[in-house]
Amino acid sequence: MTVNQSIHTFHIPVMGLAYTIDSPIRVAQYGIDSVISIMDDELIEKMNAFYSEKFNKPYQEITQKIHDYRAKRITSYLNLVDQIVKEKFENFKVELSESKQAFESYVAMLPNTSELKNALQQVLNEGSVLKDSIKKFLDNDLLAGQVDVNIMTKLDKDNFIKNEQLAIEFNDAHAALRGFVNSTLSSSVVLSAGMNPRLFTYFENFPAFYPDKKQVLEKKIILKVSDFRSAMIQGNF
Repeated sequence: MTVNQSIHTFHIPVMGLAYTIDSPIRVAQYGIDSVISIMDDELIEKMNAFYSEKFNKPYQEITQKIHDYRAKRITSYLNLVDQIVKEKFENFKVELSESKQAFESYVAMLPNTSELKNALQQVLNEGSVLKDSIKKFLDNDLLAGQVDVNIMTKLDKDNFIKNEQLAIEFNDAHAALRGFVNSTLSSSVVLSAGMNPRLFTYFENFPAFYPDKKQVLEKKIILKVSDFRSAMIQGNF
């Protein structure tokens, strides 16, 4: 039986440029959604190097001399986060299926209103052999937390090479969006800090934001707004 996929009643929102930059690596395996800022490519490059070494992943530095380095840095880090999250999630499911203590601890941390908790508790009460029954159940019904990203739309300064202004798509927020689109993540971009018509129009260039033949969206858009009027204006745009 497929249960409600909303495992938790909360998520971790974006907190500045750095506080949630690696939250998915820490909590996504437990099914907790989180949002990371992708505005500071210098920080992102440092985190890419740090976690590549920590998890023994190949790392190739992306310097400012490389064409479209900002977008490429963001894509590279998001791909790394996606890979690490998936690996930790698979390892966590194995742990739950092999350790009764880990399984009971995980069930205890789920909200009482969770359909998943009720279903797992029922399996536990039946005294089934964990490795055989629970692993199959977890594969079908347990999901890792969503790895969403945040772009502050007003942080979209023009960039230059020497005294020559680059095209609009190389502006900060534009490049950040492109970095997200080119990543392996299937999640949402949270747009905050107001309306940016040039950036909003840029979304039209990416098929990932359109439904496929099965009406499934690879990547989604979330508007972070302060009031109903702002929501209506930006949503209509």
